[in-house]
Amino acid sequence: MEVHHHAHTPGKKWTHYIWEFLMLFLAVFCGFLAENQREHMVEHQREKQYMKSMLDDLKRDTAEINAVVSSIDHYFDPVLKKSTVLLYLDHFSDSIIKEMYDTVPKSSRFFTITFQNNTVTQLKNSGNLRLIRNKEVTDSLAKYWNECEYLINTQLASYETTRIRMKELVFSLFNLNYFENNSLINPLRKNISLKLMSDDRVQFIKLGNYLSNSHTQLTGSIFQRLKNINQKATDLITLIQRKYHLE
Repeated sequence: MEVHHHAHTPGKKWTHYIWEFLMLFLAVFCGFLAENQREHMVEHQREKQYMKSMLDDLKRDTAEINAVVSSIDHYFDPVLKKSTVLLYLDHFSDSIIKEMYDTVPKSSRFFTITFQNNTVTQLKNSGNLRLIRNKEVTDSLAKYWNECEYLINTQLASYETTRIRMKELVFSLFNLNYFENNSLINPLRKNISLKLMSDDRVQFIKLGNYLSNSHTQLTGSIFQRLKNINQKATDLITLIQRKYHLE
């Protein structure tokens, strides 16, 4: 009878299984590191894109601020100042009434400023503020936004309240029919005898008080706030360009 001998296969040592585990672990770990690095690179690129967009917003803001500051210097300051002087006069001659019609209604002109908020809105709505990892940049941006919000929601809101009261008094004291198309933004009609709608000096003094207050707000606290915001925007532009190597 024939006896068959089975070949004996030696079992794998425990060190072999440890080595296989280590190799598998290293493969998974290296894959995790590579994916993590890729995500960091993508987020860094997105951060840089947001900062490039923020830079464009800030440059537009500085242009807007400079335009508004110029309008205060060359339009609102002289108009409000002259209007206040005229309204406080004791007697309104025909020539003074003509000056008043040429000046006072213009003082109630709407005043505002618009800051670019596209980038900050995207960052907040998408939850991507975390992408801005530079603390100096995030702190500077927060201070800048706070300044802008205070100007819009507090200072300009207060000015607008006064302006509306001014305009109501202008409508009750000055005849809009004397203007082309009955609009204060248009020139006066030619060859017309100008008359005021009231002889009540108290109303004119009241309007003068509102104009004086508006003049103080615009050329004082609002003007200074605009200057501060403009400086913060300029500093932010320099900071972002330096930190993110942007132009």
